[in-house]
Amino acid sequence: MAVYAFGPFVLEVAERRLTRDGRRVAVPGKAWQILRMLAEAGGRLVSHETLRANLWPNVVVEDRTLTVHMSTLRKALGASLPSDFIETVAKAGYRLAVPVRVLAQTGLAPQAVGELPMAEAATLAVRPFVTGDLAEADTYLGVGIADAVSTALGALPGLTVSPVEAVEDIAVARSLGVAHLLEGTVQRRDEGLRVSARLIDVASGRTQWSERFEQPHVDAVALQDAIATRVATSLPRSSAVDRDLHSYRPRAADAYFLQLEARAHLKPFTRLPLMKALTLFERALALDPDYAVAHAGLASTYLLMASTAMLRPLQVDEAMPMARRAAQRAIALDEGLAEAWAALGRVKMEYDWDWDGAEADLAHAVALNSSSVEALGAFGQFLSAMGRHDEAIEAMERARRLDPRSVETLQHLAIVYWMAGQGDRALEAVDDSLKVAPGSTRAHYGRMMILDQLGRRDEAMAERLTTLRGLSVAQGVAEHLEALARSKGWREAMDVWIALLERTNRWEGAAQQWMAAGESSRALDALEHCVKARTTYLCFTAQNPYFRPLHNSPRFQRILQALKLDGRISAGVN
Repeated sequence: MAVYAFGPFVLEVAERRLTRDGRRVAVPGKAWQILRMLAEAGGRLVSHETLRANLWPNVVVEDRTLTVHMSTLRKALGASLPSDFIETVAKAGYRLAVPVRVLAQTGLAPQAVGELPMAEAATLAVRPFVTGDLAEADTYLGVGIADAVSTALGALPGLTVSPVEAVEDIAVARSLGVAHLLEGTVQRRDEGLRVSARLIDVASGRTQWSERFEQPHVDAVALQDAIATRVATSLPRSSAVDRDLHSYRPRAADAYFLQLEARAHLKPFTRLPLMKALTLFERALALDPDYAVAHAGLASTYLLMASTAMLRPLQVDEAMPMARRAAQRAIALDEGLAEAWAALGRVKMEYDWDWDGAEADLAHAVALNSSSVEALGAFGQFLSAMGRHDEAIEAMERARRLDPRSVETLQHLAIVYWMAGQGDRALEAVDDSLKVAPGSTRAHYGRMMILDQLGRRDEAMAERLTTLRGLSVAQGVAEHLEALARSKGWREAMDVWIALLERTNRWEGAAQQWMAAGESSRALDALEHCVKARTTYLCFTAQNPYFRPLHNSPRFQRILQALKLDGRISAGVN
């Protein structure tokens, strides 16, 4: 493998790194493979057949699929390139239309590369701003403004930003290898806002700068942008900010504050705050119907409301089309919003079962903001569902490195390891989530599922009882189930447990537990119900370890056909 230079880019194959004028460029999975093949061809034509054979071995894909990933690659490289930078040869293939030079071979010392820019991305963590002097109703501003700053910075090339609340203090920042830490205090002053912020060099613990930022209430977005620009121009390798950091100013100042407060209500991942977030986003959009960030937040809200993990506060056939419309509206207003692309990709993955479309949108979201834990998490789940387990683990581990305290990320990482056949690693990830959130019912439920599939019934039963004790709808059931298991045995207890899952519409869980109980026909019944209800995690059906004994079943094959997953099961487990 070599290091290639073409146009303003340097491609380091072994390091899986692309830089443009010294700044790192995020290129997602399949688009990366296409770029590597084009560079290795050195300007020669790479045929459609060659690309398909390497990108999707043993899988038949449509021509449109390749076109979608080529479009993702062009977007990742940047809109400022000439349209013929990558030449399309009609009905034949693609080639780089600029000279390609080989700068170095893998294995040489870094000095042998000469002037090759080898810079890693600058790394930053942002802590929630302190709000001690604010009224309780305004405390959301601490997380809200910090989160808005980190989102703006995360979209810059050459900069990796851990999300707000990922880092508690400078010691944690050091342990994560973060180079800089931003912290501050929010205050209200008459008709304005003031943020006193400081940027800390983590290695030395010294303050690099400390400044006061002040703006009138009516121009709070300018405050966010001023902080983001000051940080961006202070960090190594990101001083040449070549992207406009000036955010959209909503028509009414209150719209900005409403969408910040709405986002604070999305974080708990519980039903009542979720309903509050919906109301706040709708109020913001009533003040400014062209507020792209609020449309993107609304799309994320509808996705959560359609989730079976949230017991669906809104029916899926109502919530998902509204999530799609909100995401599409956000993209029409601002096509650079990673959140909107990720939301649209999730609609295609969880509701449409449009796998090629989901991949293109999710990969594009990651390319737009490689620091987005949400986009990386959704993309990692997609890759896992497609049987691309190494890529899935890589994406989810990147998300964990950015935010090792995210319970959602750790639990989804566990799923990805489990789908890859690495049960022990999956359990480790669940255990890590329990260290962050002791007593998490979802974590104990996940441990139970993995342990049952691994044949560790006694441990699984203990987790089942813990799960039941944490469910408000199951008061007294744990004691009944425990007594039943002792008196009549494990199988009798399982019947009662699975009946509860079905009564509470946890049909995916019921399907897996029927498999654990050796009832494949009843598992297929439950799966067919899942398809009709379009439950959230159906994307994993082809890879789920519970369902591998069903792969030759005609009923299971029909389920895969309904999900448009037939032909993708051959990816198997690494």
